Amino acid sequence: MAKSEGDDNQEAQENAKPPAASSRREFLTGMGAINAARERIEKLPDVNDWTPKDFDVDGLWEQYSKSAMACQFEISFNLHQYRQASGATMLAFQLIDDLEEQLTVYREDSEVSQLNRLKVGEQCKVESRLFDLLRLAKTIHKDTGGAFDITAGPLSKIWGFEARNGKLPSDAKIKETLAVVDSRLLNLDESEQCISFEREGVKINLGGIGKGYALDRVAELLSEKGINDFAIHGGQSSVLARGDGGPHAGSGWPVGISHPTAAGARLGQIQLKDMALGTSGTGRQGFFHRGKRYGHIIDPRTGWPSDHHLSTTVVSKSAAVSDALATAFFTMDIADVETYCSEHADIKTLLVQSVGKSSGRVRVIALNFDESEVEIFE
Repeated sequence: MAKSEGDDNQEAQENAKPPAASSRREFLTGMGAINAARERIEKLPDVNDWTPKDFDVDGLWEQYSKSAMACQFEISFNLHQYRQASGATMLAFQLIDDLEEQLTVYREDSEVSQLNRLKVGEQCKVESRLFDLLRLAKTIHKDTGGAFDITAGPLSKIWGFEARNGKLPSDAKIKETLAVVDSRLLNLDESEQCISFEREGVKINLGGIGKGYALDRVAELLSEKGINDFAIHGGQSSVLARGDGGPHAGSGWPVGISHPTAAGARLGQIQLKDMALGTSGTGRQGFFHRGKRYGHIIDPRTGWPSDHHLSTTVVSKSAAVSDALATAFFTMDIADVETYCSEHADIKTLLVQSVGKSSGRVRVIALNFDESEVEIFE
């Protein structure tokens, strides 16, 4: 997660784009607003004079965005459904800034960076919501057999992915690094809400779960402000949606799933209603060494980049859980993912794998989805 610059409140104001109208079919595709819709909106009275029933054009929404956590966050509402949307959005953006300051490892004064400076045996009390997040991360680590691990940051560093300069480390370096990669080396004292480390060199990095956690917290804030129909995404790989998606939609917000081998194409679409989605893949980050490609998602159990899948998508009630499991499932084979999903019926998953080494064709395995919730394009 990148460092936040400047005054937080001012940055939230400056990065909030004015509401833009767009076709719901273009949601999250980056195609922009429909010109006809813009012209229609410009002729309408001031928003403060409206009530939701005054506007009945299907499929229009207003969107606000800001840069944080090394990605673009966007919050979308049905156009003028909520008068308080813009004010609530400013509070949401301030919350995202606050969470970045707390969670990032790229600021020396963040809470996580301070925790990472603890010596073996030292204890430190943790803010209650952060403690809950660490507990969740440890639970997912245990339930996935170590496939998700918030102490795996050193592996990304030795592989060069942290600096976006991929390189092949030696077997000895991988073995040495694995000695400090294991969430079981992070102790949580439930009674005192304190943490400690069992081994020198263990560090926390919440990059695989922090963005989803931010979406969950923003959703809480919007609900507290009486807003119950909205969609939020962080970097397009993490999405959370509440409500029916508008008075004419009724079945939730349609979210497109990118095709992992065809640039600009969609693999399918998921109807997201009161759920959150996380997607992991290595299409954009990786390097070649002697003809073999190494992606940036590393299995914390082996220390090597995983190539079990082209992409993994998880839908659950929590964006933090969806993000963490999408990362974990990417490093797990099909049988292990199927076992996990059979034991957790509330976790819905899409696994995308290649068919042949160079055909460009893919196969999709859908687990725990109802037919009405997902559409895979042929």
